[in-house]
Amino acid sequence: MQTTVVTRFFPDSAAFLVHQTGAQIAATSAGVEIVLHTRKGEQRPCCAELISGDHHAEIGLWFEGKELSDYDGAFSLPREIGVILQDVGYVVADEFFA
Repeated sequence: MQTTVVTRFFPDSAAFLVHQTGAQIAATSAGVEIVLHTRKGEQRPCCAELISGDHHAEIGLWFEGKELSDYDGAFSLPREIGVILQDVGYVVADEFFA
C-alpha cells in the first residue's frame, strides 16, 4: 500500500509520450501534476506519479541515503520530479535529466 506524501501541479509544464517506435508525441493537456508516494510506514519516496489530462505514468525511485541512485519507467527523469525531490531534501544528479 502506498501513501501520498507530496502533490504539486506545474501549470506551465507539458508531458511528452514516446511511442514504442521512438516517435515523441506531445500530450494534449496543459500542465503536469506530480505525486510522490511512499510505502506504508516508510519516509522515502518509492515512486512518482505523473498525470497530464488522460496521460499517466509511474516512475519508480531508488535511493542511497538521501541521493537518488536510480529510477525506472521513463527514458529520462522529468525535471519536475527532480524539483520536488530536491525541495523535500533529496539530491538528484544532473545526469538523470535529458
